[in-house]
Amino acid sequence: MNNELVLYGTKVMISQLNYSNVNSYLSTYKNASTFSKVYEMMPDFWEQPRRRIKDYADGKRDSKARYLIAEKVSLQGVGFIELDYSNSEMPEVDIAVLEEYQGKGYAFEAAKILFVNVFENESIECIVWNAFRSNKASCRIAEKLGGKVVEGKNLVMEVMQAAGLKVNPADYKEAPATVAYEISKTIFMNKFCDRNCI
Repeated sequence: MNNELVLYGTKVMISQLNYSNVNSYLSTYKNASTFSKVYEMMPDFWEQPRRRIKDYADGKRDSKARYLIAEKVSLQGVGFIELDYSNSEMPEVDIAVLEEYQGKGYAFEAAKILFVNVFENESIECIVWNAFRSNKASCRIAEKLGGKVVEGKNLVMEVMQAAGLKVNPADYKEAPATVAYEISKTIFMNKFCDRNCI
């Protein structure tokens, strides 16, 4: 993907993480993430994602495509959206919006414009959206995008493992329940694209 990619919606624009927006991205990511409180309490836990984000902005790519979500009018960073291509056929989305900007439709619009771009320009047939069951807003957005529920995973444990921490699965039996949605290209494009798409 081109690291200068910028996509525009009605309310937001998304721009791929690069050298010029990395500081805004880092601040937004740290404060909007589900793990923001953990990052504050455990600076060592924050160091690994911070380093990966900086490396990405410096051109050292990993399995993720990372985008800053900004308000279209103010250009203020309001959130982030990432696609993890570890499974190249079914990338997984991670999205968060700062609390003060939630409820304005920013996450939905950012996901929609990114997914249109991905489905039109890549050979991807499905995107996976993971959410905590308790995060009703995230679940509603996934459903609004055409997502269908599939089996859930323990996202808390997976994030801790990805951060390089040793994890005993027994310690995470009580972790918040998660749900995964599959957003298929066919359903999504039929819902959001007119006949001129693709």
